[in-house]
Amino acid sequence: MGKIYIVTENNEDIFNFPCDYPIKIFGLSQPDFKKTVCQIVESHIGQLHANQLTIKNSSKGKYNSITIRIIATSRKQLDAINSDLQACPLVSYLL
Repeated sequence: MGKIYIVTENNEDIFNFPCDYPIKIFGLSQPDFKKTVCQIVESHIGQLHANQLTIKNSSKGKYNSITIRIIATSRKQLDAINSDLQACPLVSYLL
């Protein structure tokens, strides 16, 4: 499985911080997937609320996708979240 990285051609930020930012995480359906992903994101932004999460199962139930909407405060914060999620063995893809 591969990971998707955010790449820009120049150093200019494409975001105006703070901003609403969705993070979409895909992984195999495992009991600790949601808990682990939420703990990683919470380590950077504080406690998540239920209305920030959307969880979907694939049609055959093999995969889960979690969309977490955060208020991003900086590019450094987004890079740290992405880096930690990419390092997690339960995460297959990250958008």
